[in-house]
Amino acid sequence: FSADGDPLALAGVTIYVPTRRAARALRAIFADRAPAGASILPVVKPLGEFDEDEAVFGEDDSAALELAPPISALDRLLYLTPLVHAWKQRPPAPVAQLFQEPVLVPASPADAIWLSRDLAALMDEIETEGTSFAKLAGLAPDALAAWWQTTLSFLEIVTDHWPKLLESRGVTSEAAAKNAWLRSETARLLAGGAKGPVIVAGSTATAPATLDLMHAVAHLPNGALVLPGLDRHI
Repeated sequence: FSADGDPLALAGVTIYVPTRRAARALRAIFADRAPAGASILPVVKPLGEFDEDEAVFGEDDSAALELAPPISALDRLLYLTPLVHAWKQRPPAPVAQLFQEPVLVPASPADAIWLSRDLAALMDEIETEGTSFAKLAGLAPDALAAWWQTTLSFLEIVTDHWPKLLESRGVTSEAAAKNAWLRSETARLLAGGAKGPVIVAGSTATAPATLDLMHAVAHLPNGALVLPGLDRHI
């Protein structure tokens, strides 16, 4: 990384950082410290936030073209809210059986929006961790089985109805798109797709797909991890 005046010295470098904000800041620093005149900056990619343009137009990322585009956060909320509202219009069967009388379930649109936001956050967490909603069925003890069935009934929105809606609209979730991009990046690096040094800097992620990428980078001949706050004494 010597600043020897070569405008192409950094062109082959790839640096992965946690967020888009970090990527913008790092590019600005390289631009400020570049030698006089024009130069080509390193490729800086955010790990924690899926960048559709980066995935589609990045070098050797042809696999990304085969992926369905990710649904936007606003569109997801607008599509989830009617599904949540429809579920809340009817009392869940386990609750009705418990009370043996009419049960009023709050079903205002505002209430449905708040539930949709929470549900979207849960969906992101489940998909990012590479697990499945199917594993939730056996979590509750027998004493809570009836109430847990109500929860599972609610989660049918994402286990049954949501996948069908995504397929009908030709889109995928952002978390699934990010995982697919990370896996394609890992495969590309392991196949020798990097032309120069590859660095992962500042990531504290624990998601399986991110860890696989970091593991691949750490074992590249020109790969390195910059671990923030690493305590070498514990």
